[in-house]
Amino acid sequence: MQTGFFAYGSQIPSSGECIEEAIKIINNDDNDVKIESWRNLKVSGSLIISNILASINKSDFFCADLTGLNDNVLFEIGYALAKGKPLYLINDTTQEESSRRFRELGLLSTVGYYPYTNTQNIVDGFYRMTPYDPVDKYWEELTKTLPNDIERKALLVLNSQVETNYNLEIINQVEFFNLPNIVDDASESIVQPISWYIEQLYSVPAVLVQFSSQARSGYEIHNSKCALVSGIALGLGLKLQMIAEKPYGVPMDYKELLKKFSNRKECALIVTNYLGELRDEIASLLIDSDKKTIERRTRSELQNVNFGEAIAEHESNNLYEYYVDTYHTQQLIKNEYNIVIGRKGSGKTATLYYLKEDLARDVRNNVILIKPINFEVDGLILLMEESNSEFEKGFLIETIWKFLIYTEIAKYLYSKTKDKPLYALTDVETKFIDFIEKNKAIYLTDFSTRLEEQIKILKENNIKDIGAGNNKEFRLKVSELLHQSSIYEMKKYFGDLIPKKHRLIVLIDNLDKSWRKDSKINILSKYILGLLGVSGRIFQELSYIKSTNKNIAFHLTIFLRSDIFKRVISFAREPDKIEVSRLKWDDPEILFRIVEDRFTQLSKGKYTGDDLWEKFFVKKVKSMDTKEYITNSIFPRPRDIIYFFKTCKDIAISRGHNIIEENDVISAHTDYSSWVFKSVLVENGITYKQMEDFMYELMTSNEIISIEQINEKMTNAKILNHDSDDLDRFIDHLVNLTIIGRETEKGKFSFEYDVDNAKKIKILSKKLDSNRFKIHPALVPYLECKT
Repeated sequence: MQTGFFAYGSQIPSSGECIEEAIKIINNDDNDVKIESWRNLKVSGSLIISNILASINKSDFFCADLTGLNDNVLFEIGYALAKGKPLYLINDTTQEESSRRFRELGLLSTVGYYPYTNTQNIVDGFYRMTPYDPVDKYWEELTKTLPNDIERKALLVLNSQVETNYNLEIINQVEFFNLPNIVDDASESIVQPISWYIEQLYSVPAVLVQFSSQARSGYEIHNSKCALVSGIALGLGLKLQMIAEKPYGVPMDYKELLKKFSNRKECALIVTNYLGELRDEIASLLIDSDKKTIERRTRSELQNVNFGEAIAEHESNNLYEYYVDTYHTQQLIKNEYNIVIGRKGSGKTATLYYLKEDLARDVRNNVILIKPINFEVDGLILLMEESNSEFEKGFLIETIWKFLIYTEIAKYLYSKTKDKPLYALTDVETKFIDFIEKNKAIYLTDFSTRLEEQIKILKENNIKDIGAGNNKEFRLKVSELLHQSSIYEMKKYFGDLIPKKHRLIVLIDNLDKSWRKDSKINILSKYILGLLGVSGRIFQELSYIKSTNKNIAFHLTIFLRSDIFKRVISFAREPDKIEVSRLKWDDPEILFRIVEDRFTQLSKGKYTGDDLWEKFFVKKVKSMDTKEYITNSIFPRPRDIIYFFKTCKDIAISRGHNIIEENDVISAHTDYSSWVFKSVLVENGITYKQMEDFMYELMTSNEIISIEQINEKMTNAKILNHDSDDLDRFIDHLVNLTIIGRETEKGKFSFEYDVDNAKKIKILSKKLDSNRFKIHPALVPYLECKT
């Protein structure tokens, strides 16, 4: 007899009734099949995870209802998938909110489901899909795309979709334990493809998953993803720890697998205990992990093709080998301070990693990378607002930045000196190490914690009362509070620690991580502008170190999102004097060169760029040259084109194709469209729910829409729309996000890929007197727009 287990959520009663009736009918049929419902496993009114897993393990097949995207059910689906169980998934697609969530999640689209609205549908589907006599081998199909060589890491971290202090705490602890890791940053991209998660899970022995509090926006999709990935991890036998900020309510008792916290201290304790255990067990876990090999059939040439990662953070160790240097990176450090700007996904972080690696290859360069996970924006804003004058605000900004940069330089020099063997240390180096260790609270904490601590000190000392309007008193007191005497002493060591003709180069990224729509933009802008002024002061201070009569060259390069730079520059006194380097990808040939160079480099010289098109791609898609079709289908950014090519390859492999065929490219466009949709929701500057509602209002509309239709959809999504100014602002916002383009010639629509072109596009549209807009082709498949 074949046995099965049926899991479903209890939030939609009608679904549960249909399923229980269907189970009875199937069990009473003369078919040698018996299905057990999860309801039979309740112990004293609660569900215990061990009982559920035992039932899945002993079952021959697994059934589940996707309706409502219940976290427990998704966890169990993931576990059953990894255990190689045949699946029978059902989904009531008439439940609109549930269907919307399923589409947004997108992780199970390759597995599929049987639609139902009643009991008989479920029974009919069961006999049609025959999980008790399976043809489809879902896990085998999902692992087909795994590369031959997977880079080993110790830990996969799934962090929250909101940049909280908990995210920061988790990363700080992981770095403290010095465990090689990969981080899925949901604030960058809510969901990666299922193939990406499976590849990462096969590269690690341990997984740390942070579920979101159900009080935070965007928790539904994030937690659905976390549940499914956690289930797969446990099914693969990995060391799993799930954590969640309260409130997070689930009816299943996960025992020690899930721990909840209410504050940073509790979060740190849970994570520290887990990472401590992992560190102690890592050797045996890695050995066990290496034994878990997948049976592979002979791999096709296409399966061995590699395009790298779409997100630079996921491949920082390998990026240097195949980065396309289109901007002559030495130009990015030519001045005292330098600014590199680009849209989200345009390659800022990739350029940062390449620049760091390139510069570090010259031993005369001391490269300090500052990449805060987030910083305490609210505290900073409050501090500035409590200051008595513009002088106080300016001095605070300058002093805080000098403190942060000098302490970061000191931390770098300490680490570099500490790595030397004891016998090689000079007296000055030994004294420097002792000095830093005596003041480790100032110098050795991470950037964000240091900033947070200094803001706390200033607030506790009532900033508005310091000096009582006396500028000299204010400067002295703030300098004392921000350890300027210690920093003055520390700088004396620079002359001995930094050899002649060596350079200090500081690279700063992620300043826009904490940029929120509800923040005081003017204060944050002045904070970032203050960094430019400080670089000049540091340059002057280091240009002559009295103790050694030595000059130290100093360069600062900041990486910023172009939309944020546009806001920042509006507060500058002399904006025309601020030079910037722009990352732009308006030439399709340069964009395609990114994937061609990756393809060539990662094949270790086996292929040329031309081989990609000659051997692995169909020539035409929808009667268009394939390159032209791809160019028209994506946002012109490195992240997007890499994602698109990886998806083309994965879809072709899962279908058993030896080359990427026309339908594979079309399907990849649909998959990419879903990914872009989710990215837009993350990037948007209004509330997540409002933007999501507006985007779904665009569903099934015409590709070309009028201003009246936008107005109507705004109202339906409850977005502020009192007058024409509100409408114009929102349209500007949609254009800035590249959701829509303006009509600039009759029948021709231009999309804002670069903020510099925004004004030009708007004026051309105004001169045409056009009130028509076009939804970007990247979003059309997901929104099912009529073309």
